[in-house]
Amino acid sequence: MSECGVLEQGQVTYAHYHFEKTALELARSQWPNYSDQHYLRGCKWSPDGTCLLTVVRGAGMHVMELPSDLYQGESMLTSRPISPLNPAVSVPENGLIYDFCWYPGMNSANPATCCWLSCGHEGPVHLWDAFSGELRCSYRGYNYADEVEAPISVSFSADGQNIFCGHKKGVKIFGTGRPGREYTEYTTNHPASCIVASQAQPGIVAIGNWKNTIELVSQSDGNFRHLCKLSGHKGGITTLAFSLDGFRLYSGARKDKELICWDLRVPGRPLFNLQREVTTNQKVSLDLSMDGKWLVSGGTDGKVQIWNVSEVTYPTVHMQDVVHKMSITVKLQCSAVTSIDLEKAAGYFICFSILDNR
Repeated sequence: MSECGVLEQGQVTYAHYHFEKTALELARSQWPNYSDQHYLRGCKWSPDGTCLLTVVRGAGMHVMELPSDLYQGESMLTSRPISPLNPAVSVPENGLIYDFCWYPGMNSANPATCCWLSCGHEGPVHLWDAFSGELRCSYRGYNYADEVEAPISVSFSADGQNIFCGHKKGVKIFGTGRPGREYTEYTTNHPASCIVASQAQPGIVAIGNWKNTIELVSQSDGNFRHLCKLSGHKGGITTLAFSLDGFRLYSGARKDKELICWDLRVPGRPLFNLQREVTTNQKVSLDLSMDGKWLVSGGTDGKVQIWNVSEVTYPTVHMQDVVHKMSITVKLQCSAVTSIDLEKAAGYFICFSILDNR
């Protein structure tokens, strides 16, 4: 899928992906899907690319380390056997986990940065240690009855100094270094189903909701200020991603076959849209390569689709389908590919969360 070599653009170094080549499965982890209904709900690469965080329904959260041979050599033989991915750290599940994310500054060489957030059913937000699996601290949001209110989405700010928790009627903003119940709140009209912060434009945050719209806000003095609203999806927003330059925002929704690229220089005007198969309420995620060239998404048809989105550079008057010169589809023997994440440090791998009903 890619090579060890890099492309240099100015002072920034990017992984060089080769999606036009044959995909090679390198490692696998799976759980039995019997009466206990274990299945992968999501997977995310660590920011430094050394490990993988997965959430399994009924089996908790697991940190997987990569096979050692993947750090060596410039190529992989097609005859290489598939390595098992065994959990290095496991955290039992006390309830259904809604969302999770890595600390953006995570680096395995600095254990203090190796942690992730999770939120789940009827509980606070937890910060977990990626080396030991121990609970570091918790962040508690409360409702009008002074009861702990579990968020449905969670994310770090771009610099990792704040934690954004999406609730049914707003977003609670915690200071990462101040666990407990001290927070500020930004009111929304609809449940905040997903939140993402722009790396290129500090303070710019996109909030997706279940009422098919996206709200752009700016963070100043710890609070949010409304900028604009983006409408165009047919279902509730489930996944968002900013481009590296901050000029584009990609979004996907449940029961909606369109991925929309928004030109944030002309707010409200879609740049283009892409087609994928999403016919259920499942959260089917997307991801973008660091150089902004490749967009990857799963689907409820068991396919992984890859688009070269760098070929469209101009805004359109009306939203239209775009046929790219480089559009690749990989069909897997499964019912749905719901979670997808590009490894951005070296550019080797894509990981999938697959629901198999066979």
